[in-house]
Amino acid sequence: MTLRRTDLPSSELMTLLDAWLPERRWYPVKGVAVRHVPWLSFALDVPATAGQDPARDPRVVLHLLRLLGDGVDLVVQVPLVLEPGDASPAAPGAAPPPGGAAPSAGPGRAPAAPRGTVRDAGGGATAGTAWVVHDGAAHPACWAALLAVADWETTPAAGGAGTDPFDLGGGRALSVEQSNSSVLLPGVAGGTMLKVLRAIAIGPNPDVTIPRALAAQGWAGVPRPLAWLEVGWDATDDPAGPGHAPDPASPRSAHLAILSEFVDGARDGFDLACAYAGQGSSFADLAADLGRVLADLHAALRRAFDVGSPVDARWLVADLRRRSDEAVTSSSALGRRATEIAAFWDRTAARLASVTRVPDALPRLQTVHGDLHLGQVLHARRFGWKVLDFEGEPLRPVAERTRPDLALRDVAGIVRSFDYAAAVGRAPDAAWAVQARAAFLDAYERADTAGVDHATSEALVRALTLDKALYEVVYESRNRPDWEPIPLAAVDRLLAGNA
Repeated sequence: MTLRRTDLPSSELMTLLDAWLPERRWYPVKGVAVRHVPWLSFALDVPATAGQDPARDPRVVLHLLRLLGDGVDLVVQVPLVLEPGDASPAAPGAAPPPGGAAPSAGPGRAPAAPRGTVRDAGGGATAGTAWVVHDGAAHPACWAALLAVADWETTPAAGGAGTDPFDLGGGRALSVEQSNSSVLLPGVAGGTMLKVLRAIAIGPNPDVTIPRALAAQGWAGVPRPLAWLEVGWDATDDPAGPGHAPDPASPRSAHLAILSEFVDGARDGFDLACAYAGQGSSFADLAADLGRVLADLHAALRRAFDVGSPVDARWLVADLRRRSDEAVTSSSALGRRATEIAAFWDRTAARLASVTRVPDALPRLQTVHGDLHLGQVLHARRFGWKVLDFEGEPLRPVAERTRPDLALRDVAGIVRSFDYAAAVGRAPDAAWAVQARAAFLDAYERADTAGVDHATSEALVRALTLDKALYEVVYESRNRPDWEPIPLAAVDRLLAGNA
């Protein structure tokens, strides 16, 4: 099986995509006018199916599109499956006629919903043929093509005589989309999860490199990556324009998909916490377990990757002040608290200045998760907690996402999640989140091997938690105004000196 460069999508296909893309949950630009500009396209072979008419074979194409607009220059992946449709004329973007071609979904599977029909699809498709266009992330033909061309850590073996390690039976695209599209494949390699990356960053994706490094040293708190798809291009294909000056040393590759082991019986950490909150059941024990796992993760990351110098306290506070000033300017609610926020940073600066003269009093910078919250962890009775999604914020360049940082920033991310779980789950008692936070922080500190004293760690966690809460206030005010009180309550609590 091969992956090869192919023609860019046609203008007719782009018209269909221009209307469809902004409606997707994973689409990275909201409320901003952008242009979708074709950049690179790759065609994949679809594994042959016994008895299938080659003339009816679906075509799988991975399109990389640039999103260009005022202050926006991003790359998104749009995998498509093109199937020969009815020969009668069809308007661009029209739904296929009744009885038209259905995806080769296999026995017992509902076909992926078609997105439209075009006459000219580009991407190597024959002009003049009616092509039914499907979202590849929801189509078995695309799953099979991705698995066939992926780089495997170890080629999976059949589970027994007559079994197929690449059996797509029971496979389904998850209906809850986030920044990527995920597909559960219970018959592949003993049960796996296929992540089709949507916002594409140039360079090795940390969601491949970090879990591989952790799994290689035997750390069991991460689902093992089993396979991945990486594509490359020549310097002549580099994006042109502002911010894309030619650089001989810059990477010219990107990961498009990742296959990891499936954690059987696991539950999303945020959903689990919301359920406990709604029942008024204490989450303290599970929170403490998560604190120990996170401390163990940070220790494993220190073993797997280089550890940097101690954080520069003056630089840190200055950076937090800068981010805080931007948030205060962007939010009227924070503007009314500007004096108290400035006083908080003054107290933090004084506290950290008192320990800078003590050797190794401040934590060292290291590889971290970078975007940790309860939605990035799974819990199963058999395995405990597992940590997912090490790619960090997908809209930031890879170099920024993999830059050494404070491990306590991950801690602050989990701390903020408890407030959201309490609010979304409608906890009947405000003490629910207080107990969860306290149990989590106490367990993390007891298990942490970084050697930072309690007072310094506490001051840093408070500062990083306020930093995140300020960001959340701005985000919620712009996107979910009804949720703004959730982070605003945390801001007031932290400014008052409460946990």
